[in-house]
Amino acid sequence: MTGWDGFGEGLAEQLTTLASGSVLVIRERGAAGRFAQFLQTDATVEAELVGDHHLDPSLRAGESGCRLITEAGWQPPEDTVYGHNWQAELGWPSPSGAYRRLAAMTVTGLRDALRITGPEALVYEAWGRGNRPLTLPLLGLPSL
Repeated sequence: MTGWDGFGEGLAEQLTTLASGSVLVIRERGAAGRFAQFLQTDATVEAELVGDHHLDPSLRAGESGCRLITEAGWQPPEDTVYGHNWQAELGWPSPSGAYRRLAAMTVTGLRDALRITGPEALVYEAWGRGNRPLTLPLLGLPSL
């Protein structure tokens, strides 16, 4: 992988391959709690970026980070049954440009707002229907 740009390209391409019922969680190594996650349904790709509510104060995006996340295209967290995470959604199928925009939003959130140093600090976990583990090599990340 070649840094954040390579990660973004791989993420965009990998998202186009997910089957309905697939879940992808990309998170920081260790117990810090910064993550992005994706759910492929029959009709949408639902994405979330961790909100400050779940993070230690030293890891929060804060006001300036939240502004970056909003400007990138994420929808603000809502206090609902689903939690306090930033949200985005694509119809399925979507054109490849939409996946590239979602990947760029994810990179902005993780790199710029949440200050993760690089994709080498990330791991992923993915599964499909029946909790069957998925291998997603296009991400260029180690799996859990």
